[in-house]
Amino acid sequence: MKVLLITSMYPSPEKKYSGIFVKNQFELLQKMMREGEQISIFFLRRKITSTFGSITKHLVSFFKFIPYLFKSYDVVHLHSFYPLIVTAWLYKIFHPKTKLVVTFHGMDINLQVNKKNEKMFRFFAKKIDAAIPVGKEVAKNVTAKLKLPIAKILPVGVNSAVFYPESDVQKIYDYLYVGSFFEVKGIDILYKSIQDLGKETRFCIVGNGEEYHKKFTDLINDGYSIELKKDQSHEQLRSLYNQSKFLVLPSRSEGFATVIVEAMYCGTPVVTSDIPQFREQVVENENGFTFPLDNPEKLTELLGNLLHISPSQYQALSLKAKASFKEISLDAVCKELLEIYRS
Repeated sequence: MKVLLITSMYPSPEKKYSGIFVKNQFELLQKMMREGEQISIFFLRRKITSTFGSITKHLVSFFKFIPYLFKSYDVVHLHSFYPLIVTAWLYKIFHPKTKLVVTFHGMDINLQVNKKNEKMFRFFAKKIDAAIPVGKEVAKNVTAKLKLPIAKILPVGVNSAVFYPESDVQKIYDYLYVGSFFEVKGIDILYKSIQDLGKETRFCIVGNGEEYHKKFTDLINDGYSIELKKDQSHEQLRSLYNQSKFLVLPSRSEGFATVIVEAMYCGTPVVTSDIPQFREQVVENENGFTFPLDNPEKLTELLGNLLHISPSQYQALSLKAKASFKEISLDAVCKELLEIYRS
């Protein structure tokens, strides 16, 4: 069995940890392959971190993929539906017996496929043999928009050998944010809450984005207790999760947030918006808390209250968080993928 993994998300010097979960999955799948099985990867590596860079990346990569049209694989697995499905559709024209597997990450179906273009994408999607959404809400969109049956709901997986509770660690941050500085991630909601909570609340913010990097820097210069970081390795993120009381994610849209699982593997409970994707992951007052997205002031109120949570309450939350999602470890997810490849 020969497998080709195609991804638009992969680490590069400019984006060191973009798509690191795909790289981790690929490397573990390589190790788990039986004799006579092999897996290769074709990735689109962004060299310019801008909209123009993204467009350029896809155009250049399309031409680089042309030689692969003349190579035979038993399975082609796309990590992200849009825009890779066009390339995969063309490959299936040349190789109709190849099994096409697609992992839907969320944004690629939630935002990119809409009423104006869904008929076109349904046409391309007819070539898909196994649709794998990363969460239940993503699965609903795949079914509704593309009329596809779901092979398996399967997140990307988190490596429990990397993310775990560290011993004798001080909680030096009250709240941690990990993500891009985009409004779809609710960065504006977080910024307003930080302002309202005051200068004593300790935040660590990991991510990139020029506008909000400047805004957070201005708050730091004004005396707010904020530490800004970017391009953190998995080992560095593990330390930050362990050093933080809560992970905060006020997103307006998500797929299946891997950072939530990473944090919980470290025993760190979470605070999120109440979008359906997060309600798949957060059990209220057990492994975390949610606030109503249509009333973002409630985030400030919730974060203020959690500053005074008792040690026993926090310990209970931490234990529940640590016990969450063991069934979607990286190892378990890769075993499921191999079953799909081989079936």
